[in-house]
Amino acid sequence: MEIHYVLEEKGGPVLALAIHDGHQLADQLAPFMNLSASERRREEDPFTGLLTDIGTNRFIVKTSRFQVDLNRPIQDSVYLRPDQAWGLHVWRETPSKTMIEQIRHSYRYIQKVLSSVIEKSIQRYGYFIIYDIHSYNAKRLGPDETIDTNANPQINIGTIHNKGIWRPLIDTFMKYLTENNINGQSIDVRENVKFSGGYLSQWITSKYGQKGCVLSIEFRKDFMNEWTGIPNLNHVEALRKLLHSSLSFIKQSYQHHYGSK
Repeated sequence: MEIHYVLEEKGGPVLALAIHDGHQLADQLAPFMNLSASERRREEDPFTGLLTDIGTNRFIVKTSRFQVDLNRPIQDSVYLRPDQAWGLHVWRETPSKTMIEQIRHSYRYIQKVLSSVIEKSIQRYGYFIIYDIHSYNAKRLGPDETIDTNANPQINIGTIHNKGIWRPLIDTFMKYLTENNINGQSIDVRENVKFSGGYLSQWITSKYGQKGCVLSIEFRKDFMNEWTGIPNLNHVEALRKLLHSSLSFIKQSYQHHYGSK
């Protein structure tokens, strides 16, 4: 029941996460799974792992959120009820208590891995910044649905769990995004509209919030077909470049508002 992941430590105070990128399922759980691969992939965040490739520390989870969701409290990290999983009946038969405990053991292990990376950054640089990268569906009624752009920004930045001292840095990041474009088009970027930040950001900031900021970056799935899973790789690359180019502005903001450490 291990959680498979990729961790690259390249130095620097920024860590890019893609905790819902994965699609893998433990062999022991496969007979219990009620959902098809395409049903699972629709609620996963495929291609977000590519968006972490921005020249900094990166952590990509390859195990599906339908095995364990690191963005939920541990007691809710395995979807046991439809209301935890967009109304989906995830399991043909509920995994055993032993299996669930094994999954939760892996969850705790990943928390230790992330804590180690964060603590190294604090020790070396005095602070950390996390790009917590996700994506979300905006065509829930069907592939031909017209997106409600009032309710669904292209990029939603979740920040609610951050300490107030990080407001200048958040504002700098938001300003940077709104002043740039994707494929020549201006970007609709809003804060805490669709999502305000999940449990992982809450957990990190509760432990280390005076020392760092978690930017939960939710991309509307304009870069892919939500229903078929087919990506527009040029669009994915444009988003990756946008994140990569933001790094220098983020670091400059930190040095300006908080002093270089």
